Amino acid sequence: MRPKRAQLVATFERSGLSAAVFARQHGLHYTTFCAWRQRHERDQTSPGFVQVEVAPPPAPVELVIEMGTARLRLSSAAQVPLAACLLRSLQEVRSC
Repeated sequence: MRPKRAQLVATFERSGLSAAVFARQHGLHYTTFCAWRQRHERDQTSPGFVQVEVAPPPAPVELVIEMGTARLRLSSAAQVPLAACLLRSLQEVRSC
């Protein structure tokens, strides 16, 4: 909406007058002024573009566990329970 039109609609909203009286006082056609008001309302309710900032993804983390010649590489926290289970199993096998 053009700045002058937006300013007139804002003035109308503060005026307390009916749209017909306001349009007449400002030399506007009533239907034209109503269209401006509708456009203004639509512009106020549509979000348009919103700037957002996206955090960069976390740096990859890697954990390497070496046991003799065996090497276990973890690249996700979700792998920790499986690795713990594997290490327990390996420990039980060695103790026999």
